[in-house]
Amino acid sequence: MISSVDELKWFFEHALFKPLPYESYSMVFVSRHKKLTKEEQETIGFTRKESEFLSVQVVRAPKISQIHEEEKSFTFDNFLRHVRRFNVDKYAYTTALGEPLPEKTLAVLIYINPSDDIKVADKVLETIEGNKTAIVKAALAREKEWSDVLPIYQNFSNLDGNIKHYKAQCKGSVYWMDYDIDVPTWFKSNSYYSLMKEIFEKYFDKGNYIIVDTSGGYHVLVRTFAIKSNPHLLCKEIEEIYKQGVTEGNKEYVDEKGNCKFEAIVNDSQIPGLPLPGTYQYGRPVIVLNKEDFNG
Repeated sequence: MISSVDELKWFFEHALFKPLPYESYSMVFVSRHKKLTKEEQETIGFTRKESEFLSVQVVRAPKISQIHEEEKSFTFDNFLRHVRRFNVDKYAYTTALGEPLPEKTLAVLIYINPSDDIKVADKVLETIEGNKTAIVKAALAREKEWSDVLPIYQNFSNLDGNIKHYKAQCKGSVYWMDYDIDVPTWFKSNSYYSLMKEIFEKYFDKGNYIIVDTSGGYHVLVRTFAIKSNPHLLCKEIEEIYKQGVTEGNKEYVDEKGNCKFEAIVNDSQIPGLPLPGTYQYGRPVIVLNKEDFNG
């Protein structure tokens, strides 16, 4: 799943920060079935029951072993070891027919702000207590069948799944705000891309934002300290570039039902995550486009 170690290192050095002792970064290995046609899904044996989440890697703060020990570094080598754990045998994850998941469905995502693991622990405790309460009340409900209660017991076996979701929801230190921009291929030509970049520079200044090129458009990460006005206003200006492109003769960006697929939004929830630069997203390398803004 690694396309470039150098790209990974650049992103680590410019986008990730040493987590606090109770924080951690999560990366998720996913398979997106929507990248296949219905015929392809049936041919290779995809079913709706198969989860898109394949595995998770968590990069924590350096271990603290002694109170007076010299502070340890948050290192790229450790980060890279965790990313390499997504490089598995192709039969580690298969379809219902036993076929390997197609590479064009696979991606590695990262939650760009670390999670607050104290908040995560609180959410887990809340979930446990909620399940216990449901079991106690079910014991007194005469209309309840035993088969109705069994799924509540199984909730305890799914706590690791709950933790994965809580890590995405419970943000710790917020270093970045994420613009999720879905655009057609023609938008990625130099002229329209340059217009978009000029808008980001006008709002946030060079060196305060990272443009990540993805299969469906861009994710643009903006340092939170650089936000001085309503961040949603920028979305409207990006939309004007798209409309300009359409009036200039470019094809509208619509799905098979004729609905417009163009989107420029602020992703406040940070879910589903950012395609990790230096890895493959649906068989295509994910890269940062504006590295030159950080030179010098």
